[in-house]
Amino acid sequence: MTLGFVYVGLLAIGVTYALVSGALGWFSDLGVGDDIHVDVSGHFDAGHAHPISGTTIATFITGFGAGGVVAHYLLRWTGLASLATATACGVVLALAAYLVLELIFSQTQAGTEYETGEVVGRDAEVVTPIPAGGTGEVAYLAHGQREVAAARASDGSPVPRGRPVVIERVVGQTIYVRPRQ
Repeated sequence: MTLGFVYVGLLAIGVTYALVSGALGWFSDLGVGDDIHVDVSGHFDAGHAHPISGTTIATFITGFGAGGVVAHYLLRWTGLASLATATACGVVLALAAYLVLELIFSQTQAGTEYETGEVVGRDAEVVTPIPAGGTGEVAYLAHGQREVAAARASDGSPVPRGRPVVIERVVGQTIYVRPRQ
């Protein structure tokens, strides 16, 4: 078997993988085959792509095959020249795929974790009335997400539902607020 057949085979495998992956994603978007799940995207720890994932490996195989086909059949290079070209194409395309995925993941991740001190000074709204000396609930935005938490009035006075307040401090799971002026 010649090197040219290896290149064509790997290119065919890579293209087939891309088509099947795309079709499964398309069918899933339509609600067809929701029980089918192929996760080779390489998601890794808090929305980051992993450099060695199904996507980067498939991209390398496809790039290797395509680079080899071009070098072997179009440029008529043989041996090490076509192998080096195929390898370089595979590495460049896999690196590009990884960088694009990393960029997408870093731009779209919206973690819901935040430091409790980050909310101090923010506006909130009382969603469950705070009785005198008691606890109610407030809603506020943290990292673009609406959060609800137990709340008490800093001065111990009652605060009616719907009243805008300012978060003064956080103690444990309880937020202390004062009416907004």
